Amino acid sequence: MKVAVVLACLLVAVAAKPQFGFPGFGSATGGANSGSFQGQSSGLLGNSQVQNSFASAGGSAFGGGASLNSAGSTAGQSIGLFGNTQFANNQATSNQFGR
Repeated sequence: MKVAVVLACLLVAVAAKPQFGFPGFGSATGGANSGSFQGQSSGLLGNSQVQNSFASAGGSAFGGGASLNSAGSTAGQSIGLFGNTQFANNQATSNQFGR
């Protein structure tokens, strides 16, 4: 007897480029990244599914500088009459301003 195994993986990552200001003139540093992983396996003993998403953002500012960072990530699955759909949304933004 043959066992059929289907493995589907989706890996998505978004990263905002770290930026740096000029020391002594109001400086800021920061960065943001997000990503998701989805996997699904179906076989003789049933189905298994893995979904993982992550997001992080951070920064610091000195001397009147500003660091604005944000990140978000979602992963999910929709099961319907006409089939299954997996989706992932990732967003990362990093902005630094000197004085």
